[in-house]
Amino acid sequence: MDTPNPKRPRHDDESSPTQNPDSLPDFNQRDLVDSTISSFLLLPDSTSIGSSFDRVLGQVLASASEASGDDSVQDRLIDRTSKLAFLLLESTKRFVRMRATLYNSNSWPLPHDLTINVFAMLDTKSLMRASACCTMFRKCSVDPLCYAHIDLKMGGNRIFDKIVCRMIHKAGKELRSLKLGRVISSRKGSSFTRSCLASVILNRGFKGGLLRSLELYNLVSTGTKSLCDMLLVCPNLTNLKIANLKKILEQVLKTLTRNRRLKIQRLFLQNSVDQFPASGVSCSTVEAFVTSCPSLTSLTLIGFELKEESVRNLVDGFPKLKYMNLSRTPDISGRFLRDLRNCTRDSPIKTLILRDCPSLDKREMGYFFNSLLNGHFKFIRHI
Repeated sequence: MDTPNPKRPRHDDESSPTQNPDSLPDFNQRDLVDSTISSFLLLPDSTSIGSSFDRVLGQVLASASEASGDDSVQDRLIDRTSKLAFLLLESTKRFVRMRATLYNSNSWPLPHDLTINVFAMLDTKSLMRASACCTMFRKCSVDPLCYAHIDLKMGGNRIFDKIVCRMIHKAGKELRSLKLGRVISSRKGSSFTRSCLASVILNRGFKGGLLRSLELYNLVSTGTKSLCDMLLVCPNLTNLKIANLKKILEQVLKTLTRNRRLKIQRLFLQNSVDQFPASGVSCSTVEAFVTSCPSLTSLTLIGFELKEESVRNLVDGFPKLKYMNLSRTPDISGRFLRDLRNCTRDSPIKTLILRDCPSLDKREMGYFFNSLLNGHFKFIRHI
């Protein structure tokens, strides 16, 4: 008995290249689009091109409406035509920028690395303006060296946390100085929050390892803890300025004492204008601060409640201190000046400022001025 012929396998799933013209390979369709656009762009200049556009577009819209019997087809075609025109315009703008960048690269006299060094000397506002000029400048301005010194002190403009964090991220380990906040005193303070300082603290303070100068103005929402945490991860900090923050003296001095690696040279702390006087600081904290910061050359404490004994320790304890400003200190009588005169060694202090100190005793000040006229304070140059 003959075996029946086996059934041939069906090939319905196999696609034929001539089966559907819409199933052409993508590269053929791309070549067709490229060819059509090239032909359009190579059209010769003529005054009748505008009328040709009107005529062809009108014919296409009319035929589409007649074929479908729906007027909404014309709306879709008009939208599609507008999108194609927009894409062509945007592509043209991109090539204009590319040509301008190429021209700037060829005509700019400085090499890339020297341009970065020049940009690094600009302030932050000027750097942002330069980066918006052209693509070549923008590429140069993203180098971390350009963000080594970030200055975002505000007048009346508002700057958000994201901008600060982005700049700190761009600077990376090259960050050397950071200035934040609203310089003009305001009850609202600045718009920065603790996330600005947190971006420096991340990764065990990797971005603050080489930070040498920190200036903060009216940062109401940052919080003392975030500030102290930041100070602990900045071992190379030499200049610290904090203006108009509430209840910061005790915490900041304790933090500076804890960070033994700090070689702080200039310290400026100003109490909030709305809070007078500020909470005081203990004598033990002052003594520990004096011992741990022997390199201090400039000390400004404005608006804080300091005891006479603490002031005496500050004046006599720093071997390199040349500038001292204790303005708006409410409880000092000036007795520490007599102790300064009786000191066996000449003090390095050359400038002493005591503005708006209501408790200064007239007799103490008279005794000080008589001693000054008699030549006992030869080291003081300005008072």
